[in-house]
Amino acid sequence: MALIYLTQPICDKALPTDKRYDLRDTFVRGLFLRVEVSGRKTWYLSYRTPPPEKKLKNKKIISASLVNLAAARKIAKEYLAKLYLEGVDPATLMNPEKHTSTGVTLRELIDEYEPWVNSHQKSGTVTLRALRLFKEFLDVPVSSLSTEAIERWQMDNIGQIKRATINRRIAALQAVTSWGVKHGLLDEIPFKAPKLPQTDSRVVARFLTKEERARLMSALDEREKLQGADYLKPAVILSLNTGIRKGTLLGLKWEDVDFKLRSLNLRAEIMKGGKDAVIPLNKIAYKTLVNWQKFTGADTGFIFSAADGGRRNDITRPFMRVLEKAGVKNFTWHCLRHDFASQLAIEGVTLHIIQKLLCHGSIAMTQRYAHLSHNSLEEAVNMLRH
Repeated sequence: MALIYLTQPICDKALPTDKRYDLRDTFVRGLFLRVEVSGRKTWYLSYRTPPPEKKLKNKKIISASLVNLAAARKIAKEYLAKLYLEGVDPATLMNPEKHTSTGVTLRELIDEYEPWVNSHQKSGTVTLRALRLFKEFLDVPVSSLSTEAIERWQMDNIGQIKRATINRRIAALQAVTSWGVKHGLLDEIPFKAPKLPQTDSRVVARFLTKEERARLMSALDEREKLQGADYLKPAVILSLNTGIRKGTLLGLKWEDVDFKLRSLNLRAEIMKGGKDAVIPLNKIAYKTLVNWQKFTGADTGFIFSAADGGRRNDITRPFMRVLEKAGVKNFTWHCLRHDFASQLAIEGVTLHIIQKLLCHGSIAMTQRYAHLSHNSLEEAVNMLRH
């Protein structure tokens, strides 16, 4: 957390980076401006609760889009005066209706959770979107959410959405309530929902036919003719030839590319499993990165950066438009990963090697491609001579 005598111009010019950061004011002790990766700015107050607890807390005051530095200082001084002169915890003044934990609604809890989850999880926006889909619970006190109510929601949605999706949403709901307990907004997690067996979650490995692949490449070429070379074509080609996930792809930096060894160093923070990995680059992937680097002239920062040089949030919409022009249906960005694995299986590469290249945690996740290896399996059993 940077210590600085804040001025309004400094606050206005504070730009987002690939990590959340704080600017602490030296004029009013404890006041700081938090700048999120998304660019959102919020005033916070850091203080220790009254004796005997004396627990360090960081409490949100108000959005910086609503009040300027002078107003934030005034508010902070009032809170600190109450704390030091009367022993009143500022938390009770900032959120008087929420301090009574039994009255916190799910909507209010999610709003409180939003800054934290966005700064601590790379998939924070996905988590928040999943939580806000509990529309029937949003304005209900969280303390009133019973196990029976959650199980009834599960049963109502079976057949409407996949069981795996139901489980992910329930996991997100449990995570936000657990966070609420930890931060004093709730007394306890009021429910416990069993995990549904994922009997309907078998994934179909969708991959491109030769004709679809040709049409996709043609559509990408046409896009470049119309608007000039950009990130989309090299991003697609790299995905098709490495099988990395979209989130990992968007998190890649030039420092992760080892051009001498022709490999990608996948950092734990951009990996779904949270573990480092190294994967090789074939000739096509290597040439694509070499040409893209020459075009961009960059050797640091994100490989497929946004216009401001920061991390690109998503590439789904332009990709879907290209797929539409190419006439490729029932295909998503994640299917590029399936295509990579499927082509390897068709060429006879063992499932163990495919597992390593996909960075799967277990061979069970790779078994979905087993049916594509008929030829290699037949060759294996025909090697027996007795």
